[in-house]
Amino acid sequence: MNTVNTVNITNTTNSVNSMRLAVVDAPILYDGSQINPLWAYEYLDVRGDSIVVFRGAMAVSDIKDVEDEKNNNAIEGSDLIHFIVERFDSPAGIRQAYYLQRMLVVCIQDVLMNYDVSSERNGDDLFVDGKKLTVSIATAGISSEKIHCGINLTGRGTPPEANATGLHELKIDPDLWKDIGKAIAERFVFEIEDIESDICKTRCLNSGKL
Repeated sequence: MNTVNTVNITNTTNSVNSMRLAVVDAPILYDGSQINPLWAYEYLDVRGDSIVVFRGAMAVSDIKDVEDEKNNNAIEGSDLIHFIVERFDSPAGIRQAYYLQRMLVVCIQDVLMNYDVSSERNGDDLFVDGKKLTVSIATAGISSEKIHCGINLTGRGTPPEANATGLHELKIDPDLWKDIGKAIAERFVFEIEDIESDICKTRCLNSGKL
């Protein structure tokens, strides 16, 4: 994969430790390699905690979900909004990654409500009228937790067994992908920063105060 240069980066709090939000203008095929550690830094020069938003097709060859692998499930789609989250921790943990993933999916659900898309969440997936709107995976490495989440812009190109729908079928213009993606990412970054703020102001149990 070549380095992508068309990246707009936002550091919402201007802090060196805050989560960076990057929107990639050029299309990227999501093949599963983007969930590898340091992908954002290696290919986009986005260093540190980050959420990267881009548009593109999906054809996953590097499958992380063993259940999907055992069932020979194809993970494909012709057009999606993709989110790649990386959060560095010591040690990183897959449980934390899945908690973050659920929070990202809730942020997606909340923002889509502003576009009159009412969805039902089942675990880490969103459904509209019983049809699958999103796809997601979370994992962790030695130093960071990683999340991929995709929102179908169209149900075309997805496996029949996925019974998928997309924003196009829900009367949302796919060309709004950047506005939608950025709003979701900003909501997610706000939640992360708000949690960090709460941690810094909360007295721990048995902290010595009578």
